[in-house]
Amino acid sequence: MNFDDLKMLVGQSFRNPEGAARALIGMNLPLSARWMALALAVSVSALLAWVSAQMFPLPEGAASGVLALTAQPMIMAGIQFCAIVLAASLMAGVGRMFGGQGRFEDALLLTVWIEVVLLLVQLVQLLLSLILPGLAGILGIVAIAVFLWLTVQFTKALHGFQSGIKVMLVMFATALAVGFVLSFLAAAFGLLPEVPQ
Repeated sequence: MNFDDLKMLVGQSFRNPEGAARALIGMNLPLSARWMALALAVSVSALLAWVSAQMFPLPEGAASGVLALTAQPMIMAGIQFCAIVLAASLMAGVGRMFGGQGRFEDALLLTVWIEVVLLLVQLVQLLLSLILPGLAGILGIVAIAVFLWLTVQFTKALHGFQSGIKVMLVMFATALAVGFVLSFLAAAFGLLPEVPQ
């Protein structure tokens, strides 16, 4: 795959995301290449977040939670790596529960590609922050919409589903359930911050 192929695939991801998903799956990339692509994508993402944090530092004491992680790109990359693997597992596993036939390997490739597309948006947002900060903030909201839209369309293509609305509803329900479980585990291990009385 050369640069022109990548550019065409990025364009197709916006024009015809289901077609882009089928094209990605049809490449039959080895599993090792998919894991390598994941490692590269999260590394670049963490690096961009770190560069952004250096360019626009928060006031002393204002950085907390996820924002504080931008100062530690290795930890951030590790968290993103785990989050994408979890997302791919849910995309494949939950879809199969509803009659889909998608494989984890293909779900992993599709979630990595979503991360690549978001990396391009993140790069544009970083550049806009230097010229038009207000527009860069709007682009951050657009990035969330792009993520949700691509996830729904790619899930449909992965499993052969027809209804995007049903896929989105199941996706939100799954996110709520996973969020509840993770919050419970975090509380059980004392990872949640204490609420001041």
